[in-house]
Amino acid sequence: MKVLLVVKSKMMENLGVMYLSSIIKKSGHKCKITDLQNACNYAIKWEPEIIGYSILTGDRNKFKILNDRLKSQLKFKSIVGNCDPTFFPEGYDWADEIVKGEGENWINQFLTKDNYTVYKSIDDIPWPDRTDFPNMKIRDFVSSRGCPFACRYCYNAKWAELFPEQKGVRVRDPKDVIAEIKSVNPEYIFFQDSCFGVNMNWFMEFSKGMKDEIKKPYQCNFRPEQITEERVKLLQQSGCIAVRMALESASNRLRELIGRKGYGVEDIKKASSLLKDSQIMYMIQNILQLPESSIEDDLLTLQLNIECRPTYSWASIYTPYPGTKLGDYCKTKGFYKGDYNNITDSFFDKSVLEYSETYKEQVYCLQKIFALCVETGIMPDINDLAVEKLPNFIHKAMRKVGDKRLYVGLL
Repeated sequence: MKVLLVVKSKMMENLGVMYLSSIIKKSGHKCKITDLQNACNYAIKWEPEIIGYSILTGDRNKFKILNDRLKSQLKFKSIVGNCDPTFFPEGYDWADEIVKGEGENWINQFLTKDNYTVYKSIDDIPWPDRTDFPNMKIRDFVSSRGCPFACRYCYNAKWAELFPEQKGVRVRDPKDVIAEIKSVNPEYIFFQDSCFGVNMNWFMEFSKGMKDEIKKPYQCNFRPEQITEERVKLLQQSGCIAVRMALESASNRLRELIGRKGYGVEDIKKASSLLKDSQIMYMIQNILQLPESSIEDDLLTLQLNIECRPTYSWASIYTPYPGTKLGDYCKTKGFYKGDYNNITDSFFDKSVLEYSETYKEQVYCLQKIFALCVETGIMPDINDLAVEKLPNFIHKAMRKVGDKRLYVGLL
């Protein structure tokens, strides 16, 4: 059979469908991966018997429109999977099959019927098929699945409820990870793990393998409280050149509300210093306009980022994903009416929470200039956070940067 897997975008490697592609081909079938933009033309030319859609929350309608169009021209079986169908299967009455949770064993059984292999651990699963992602300068890998934390804005806690048989974190053998990287021989490595190197014994073995056998730059995700002197030394030795680190909010009150109370402001400052001293680049990730927040809270988060001066500061606007603990809290407290259709595929639109239009506009503007403010070290006034004033603020900020550079030591 011919199986076409459709993802939203192929700007970066999509490991989920790439793992499935490996299994499909190993089962003796043909598989291609395409994106939403090209899927219609691709499917009509190739005429697959099965089309699988990998769908995230906020993207459901796009895939439904595509499926309806293809069903009017082709005969095939449609399969939906990934986070949204897992947590909200009731929204997929238009699909022939719904895959909940991880899809490797499901697709293998579906295609091979009685003679299928059961992958009992993630080390048993074939490495992802990179055929349809050629010439990528950045190659993606995953060394673990799951997350040891339960942030209230994330689906992780819900996943644990749905799949209690799975451990919170399942880690691949570091030797297998190193062997996969060697086989790909990438220019640059990005680890998609939610939280990298949680187990120190694993991390030490992995670091040695990277140092001795790979010697390529890589980037990964860490929690602020994970950034210790010991870990930073291992990061240096193993070739890590950049880390993504989530602060989320500088407000202790808001961090506790969202389930991120394992660290404080001083932890983020210490982690920043350790990474800077080791010449490891790092990005701080932030969430603006959380429930119970104010513009003052959001500006406090910006101020802390300016003090830490990361390589880059990333800011999103909170989205109350349905089914998450924080999303349910928003509905209970009247912050959100719970209309799924309001949820978009972007972290950067205006908030869908029941805040004043003034506060929504302020955060919309703050999100747009957040990284610029951290780069220049210039804090906006609340009055600057209006759409009509934004261009003027950007101009003034860059003028100040120019003056500081031209009048060295005087300004």
